[in-house]
Amino acid sequence: MTTPRRENEENRGLRVYLFGAEGHDREVQLSEELVQGLCASQLLWVDVPGREARELERVAALLGLDRRAVQNLADPVPQPRVESYGEVFRVDVQAVREQDGRLIGDELNIVVGPNVLLTVHPENVGFVSEFAQQQRGNGKLGQLTSETFLAALLNWHLNSYLHEVEALESQLDRLDEDILRRSSGRDFLSELVRCRRRTGELRRLLTAHRDVYATLSRPDFKALADPESARNFDALEDRFERAVTSVEGVREGILGSFDLYMSSLSQRTNDTMQLLTVATVVMGLWALVSGLFGMNFDVPWSKTGWEGFLVIVGVLLLLSALILAGARRRGWL
Repeated sequence: MTTPRRENEENRGLRVYLFGAEGHDREVQLSEELVQGLCASQLLWVDVPGREARELERVAALLGLDRRAVQNLADPVPQPRVESYGEVFRVDVQAVREQDGRLIGDELNIVVGPNVLLTVHPENVGFVSEFAQQQRGNGKLGQLTSETFLAALLNWHLNSYLHEVEALESQLDRLDEDILRRSSGRDFLSELVRCRRRTGELRRLLTAHRDVYATLSRPDFKALADPESARNFDALEDRFERAVTSVEGVREGILGSFDLYMSSLSQRTNDTMQLLTVATVVMGLWALVSGLFGMNFDVPWSKTGWEGFLVIVGVLLLLSALILAGARRRGWL
């Protein structure tokens, strides 16, 4: 028989939650007696952060899960999928995470059995911890089946992708404002390229789950679940497609931001050309007059001394001022 001290040492790192239909939920220690004492009005969630092989084997044995459903949990294949083993089935998904400025996927394995749900993932999968904190104190969870609880967890999985979409949208909105304000000293093209790359990474990770959500909503799979879970799986597939559409919308938004940047660049080029045109006209006027007085024949005021020179310079300054005033009035300066 396992002693309480040994149980505490073995359960170190595990998060085990027991939800009851009577409105009582608590964090417990995983033991054989706990599993054998489960009734239809209770739901047991065992969360294993980390992939220590011996620990996973012990947990799987205590829960009495099909060995096929828990194989390779210590070294899973990074491929979203759904596999059914009678009353027990396994769902593998990718949790999105940022690393060194890139979006990568962390494998999250979910094994679902009667009144039992096992999750295995790396330590840094944040949305699972957020889900656990949100659900603690929810006295209604004991009324849910393990399939319905799975649907709630996968809903948070989609939320983690939608949060990335919202972050990209906010970044694009700020970028558009800066482009319209013509903020100087920024490489907008490089920022747009980074947004485009991040969107591509997010889309690849998300669309890899299409078969997962399609399988959960298949008629043959829903036949194994209760009617409420079947409706939840249908809603999940719809939400997944909306999430994909949101990512596609970000891709279109990036193209719109690029068009806005090119328009702003063209406008800036036009402003520069207008300034150069005004400068060319003013300098051309001075060059024309200087050229006339530098020809090899006499012209009026060519021998009038400094008085004539000052008159010509004054006239040129007046004409230059009129040209600049006209350019400013048209908004060229």
